[in-house]
Amino acid sequence: MRRFLILTALALLVISPAAFGQAQRGSISVTVVDTDGGALPGATVSAESDQSLTRRTAISNATGEARLVAIDPATNYVVTVSLDGFSTARVEPVAVRAGQGTRLRVTLQLAEITEELIVTAESPLVDVTKTQAGQDITLQLTESLPTQRSYLGYLQLVPGVQDTLGDSDNPASRSGVNYRDADREGGDVGRSSDNLYYFDGINTTDRTDGIAGADLNTEIIQEQSVITGAIPAEFIGVPGLVSNVVTKSGGNQFSGSVSYYLQNDSLVESNKHFTDDSFSTFGTAVTLGGPIVRDKAWFFGSFLQFELERDVVNEEDVFLRTVTESADQGFFKATWAFTGSDVLSGTYLTDPTDRDGDFDRSRPNSADRSRERGGERWSLGYNRVWGGAALELAATDHEADRNLTPLNQAPRNDVSFAPGVAFTSGQASLGGSGTNIEVNRSTDAVRGSLEYLFDTGWGDHALKFGIVDSTSTLFENPSTTGSPPATYLSLSPTGGQILLCEIVGTCSDNPWSEVDFGVSTDEVFGFTEGLTAAQLATLLGLWDDNNNGILDQDEILNNMTFGSTSGNPDGLINYTRDLQTQAGISKKGSESTHYYIQDSWQWNKWSVNAGLRAEDTTFIADNGDDVGTWDTEVAPRISVSYDLKGDGRSSVGVFYGEYYDAFRDTAIDFAGSLTGRVIEEQVYVEALDDWVRFRFRGGTAVQDAFFAPRIATPVTEELQLQYKRDLGNNMMFEINLIDRETTDIGEDYGSFYYNADQYVNSAGGTLGGGPPTASGGTFFLGPQFFGFSSFSEIPTNLNFLIGTLPDGNFRDWQGLELVFRKRYSNNWQLLASLNIADAEGNSNSDANFDGAGDVVFLDPRAPNRTGTLPGLVEQLFKVHGSYNWDNGFQVGSSYRWNSGIILNRNGSQAFSRSLPDRVDVDFPFGGFPGGGFDDTWLAADALGFFDGRSYGVLDVRGAYVWTVGDMEVDFFLDVFNLLDNQDVIRIQDLVPGGDGFAFMEGITFVPPRRYFLGARLRF
Repeated sequence: MRRFLILTALALLVISPAAFGQAQRGSISVTVVDTDGGALPGATVSAESDQSLTRRTAISNATGEARLVAIDPATNYVVTVSLDGFSTARVEPVAVRAGQGTRLRVTLQLAEITEELIVTAESPLVDVTKTQAGQDITLQLTESLPTQRSYLGYLQLVPGVQDTLGDSDNPASRSGVNYRDADREGGDVGRSSDNLYYFDGINTTDRTDGIAGADLNTEIIQEQSVITGAIPAEFIGVPGLVSNVVTKSGGNQFSGSVSYYLQNDSLVESNKHFTDDSFSTFGTAVTLGGPIVRDKAWFFGSFLQFELERDVVNEEDVFLRTVTESADQGFFKATWAFTGSDVLSGTYLTDPTDRDGDFDRSRPNSADRSRERGGERWSLGYNRVWGGAALELAATDHEADRNLTPLNQAPRNDVSFAPGVAFTSGQASLGGSGTNIEVNRSTDAVRGSLEYLFDTGWGDHALKFGIVDSTSTLFENPSTTGSPPATYLSLSPTGGQILLCEIVGTCSDNPWSEVDFGVSTDEVFGFTEGLTAAQLATLLGLWDDNNNGILDQDEILNNMTFGSTSGNPDGLINYTRDLQTQAGISKKGSESTHYYIQDSWQWNKWSVNAGLRAEDTTFIADNGDDVGTWDTEVAPRISVSYDLKGDGRSSVGVFYGEYYDAFRDTAIDFAGSLTGRVIEEQVYVEALDDWVRFRFRGGTAVQDAFFAPRIATPVTEELQLQYKRDLGNNMMFEINLIDRETTDIGEDYGSFYYNADQYVNSAGGTLGGGPPTASGGTFFLGPQFFGFSSFSEIPTNLNFLIGTLPDGNFRDWQGLELVFRKRYSNNWQLLASLNIADAEGNSNSDANFDGAGDVVFLDPRAPNRTGTLPGLVEQLFKVHGSYNWDNGFQVGSSYRWNSGIILNRNGSQAFSRSLPDRVDVDFPFGGFPGGGFDDTWLAADALGFFDGRSYGVLDVRGAYVWTVGDMEVDFFLDVFNLLDNQDVIRIQDLVPGGDGFAFMEGITFVPPRRYFLGARLRF
């Protein structure tokens, strides 16, 4: 029924007097004047390009204005202006960019002076009607620079986009979260889960991980538009960036290409840090496009085959394995202009990729695993233009597999080490990788848009309206390996009994390397609830020091010991394990609907873009129940810009807007797994010589998580001031001042925040809400905070509540951005930028549930919890440019420098994530009654402790283009890291060290100099 209502609404757009503009296309606005500058109404203005089937015609109004809408991106439109009594003027080439407007001023001369005037003019580089920040990445730019030949690699050309680490390919931008309690390999440092990726209107963003969910051959890209700030209401808003790829369509002439490139060990300098680390790669691709019916129907297709072979060494530079990854990427697009006003197009993309092992050097061979990923995507779109209106309807589907298979089916056994004990990754991870994973993530959507232009006498308006309805589905079929099917966390022997308080660090200076059990009170009290009456009686007799007939937290922490190796798969000391008690398939997901209305008003030198975007999301569990529905959020966005001289060449502007960032499907994976796999989390109680459950994960007996009735969608507010100027000669300059603040951050909560049975306020403070106080307040939030009227309303069969962090949660980011760009002309081009940023806050959570609601010292209200946000890069400088000689030789270069990644000083790890260093300091309040962590808080200088280590990378490219008739042959050589400065990128931030790296020792480095050879035939 819901989908039927949406489709009905889309159909009504056809007859609606409202309007909408589609981000896949741009527009051209032409002001027609005579030689005295007077407006010329009634002029016929048309635009066409041999790169597009889009052909548009409009008539200038009383002020001489004509606007051509819904135009496909291309670099060489020819704009023709004619009027009886005047000579015809033709302006070329004119560039049109997705989501942007191109403004032209055309002067017509009297007909007796000349029959036709041809103007070869540069397209304006600035859109003075908008404050939108970002860059369009053109073929002219990417094909002249040393790049990774990846649309994700092209993001590194964009101002403010950070470098990524290792195999990570989802870079952070502006306030997009770039650090999520980094795992021991550092894979989450520099990687954002706040970006959005579109491919011909298909949202290919992975709804679970928040990363790019598709690969594609860059030979098919017509334009990649990247928006980093001041996002208008017609776009979904995110704290990170929005990447929109528009593909080629073909043409009236058959054309295509055949390319081949390679790189191997002989083309790579010696690795100074890992001498046996080597690889080889090759890729070959073909493209073909042309007419199906000239001027009516075109096609474009591509196929790419890629293979990468890498020798992987561990942190001690010992060879581990050779891993091969192979990929096939296919693409086809057809476009049919069956009338001058109607265009139908369809797109298909597939990208299966197989890898027979893991590139991660910290993963030992015993835990190696193969990977299958990729899927199919398609879109079908219809576009119609009539008069001052433009309509678009589209349907899209995105399918992505993410399958992992352990090569060793033995049980996984992670190992925790005593403070100060050095260990390698091979010693910390024994057995297999633990779980066979079969996953399919899909998103299908329908959308409609309508735009209507009109003149009120007080300026021109472009009224826009649109609807997008999407459904995402997460299919999972995981199974734990081993017999019994369990994954273990074991303790490395020390020669004696080990106290729980020593492991978690409450009775010693430092905790062990992994401290999953006992980090929060939930595990401890869950463990006591899992005891039988006889077991409880036994432990009371041994541990009840105050003889009150109950086991409190201090008694458990200070009496519970570990020393038994009974049944351990590797003969280590039993600590905890996750036992699979039920296997099963789970299928859940989310539904969302977005609406917006927006008016772009231009009057004299002023331009106002004001809009509202409404978004709602509903999560559906695998039993079909609606388990979480948010209130519809309405985000206002408004920009005001002023054309300083009225010539369309310089402007100042201000933008204010809100971006709602709905929880990803990690939330429904957490709260909606009711029919699939069931895990019992158990601790080994040596006094009982048995495993005892402390928590269920999955299933209906105890729901793993529950969406609180009172919950908000995380929101980022942005304020941006902008100045930009077209300098002439195809050059422009731009300054952006940005302030962003994210609040209403989502988090999952352990029961001690809301369950009175486990939380007695013996200190005498007031229960519920508010920060702790010197008079004895606590971190307890109470049922009302989560939307329950009383304790009795709280479900009893759950582990966690998913809600919103208390008032005062925030991430604040400010930045200055300077951009200079010269588009290609006179044989050269340049894009340079400088970004300076600062950020602080009290939570890194991003609906990824990082412990702020489970661990008291990570609560945003806890002492020393506010500080510099880790993952921040304070200064970032980039310059990219190229020069072409007339004899066919070309040279390009790219230099990127940053001031280094700021990191926390971390003391230990839990949940495979890093925890900031703590100190034993008495504060005037307790975290919760009964001791535990009430006197152990974050160290005052733990957050943002490392300023990072600066490094720069210079890449260069040399090419020769040989023209033979209608064909061109390109030969090129890319040299990455020309200076071979294999600098440290990331350091070991764990005080105890680990995985073979000591505290403050380098972990990740700039790769050595490497050469990349290739050739391409174009016809």
